[in-house]
Parts: sequence; structure tokens; C-alpha cells
Amino acid sequence: MQSMSLYQTQFRSAAALLWLAGQMQVAARRMRNVAKVLDAWLERRRVAAAALIDFSTMSDRDLHDIGLSRVDVHRVAWGASDRDQDGI
Repeated sequence: MQSMSLYQTQFRSAAALLWLAGQMQVAARRMRNVAKVLDAWLERRRVAAAALIDFSTMSDRDLHDIGLSRVDVHRVAWGASDRDQDGI
């Protein structure tokens, strides 16, 4: 049985570090993608909250003038429209 030379040991260490660096790069890409999705969700939530505040200050008559009822407010604040409903 041959003993492992110093060169072979260093090569394996370098290969292991290269593999680890690759895995860390993949993990970093995934984390960046998750952060982008979270950021987009938080932005949608912020916009919806602002819309809900605006709608809550409107009277039923004002809502009717723009074609909404109190029931529609939440759906519209989150970006839905009549086109999103089935059958229309």
C-alpha cells in the first residue's frame, strides 16, 4: 500500500475548498433570489396598506363613484381587478 504524498494531500484539500466555494456561491445566489422575492412581497404589502388607508377615508358614495363597494376594497388594494374574476 502506498502512502499519500504531500502533493496529493494538498491537492485534495484544494479540491475540497474549491467544491466548498462552489457550494457557497450557489447558496448565495439562492439567498439573493429569496431576498428579491421577499423585497417584492414587502413592497406589494406596503402599497396595499397605503391603498387600504386611502380607501378607508372614502365614503360609500365616493367608492360607488369609482365603481367599488366596501367588499371590493381589500381585493382592489392588493392589485386585483374585475378582469381577474372568472367569467368576465
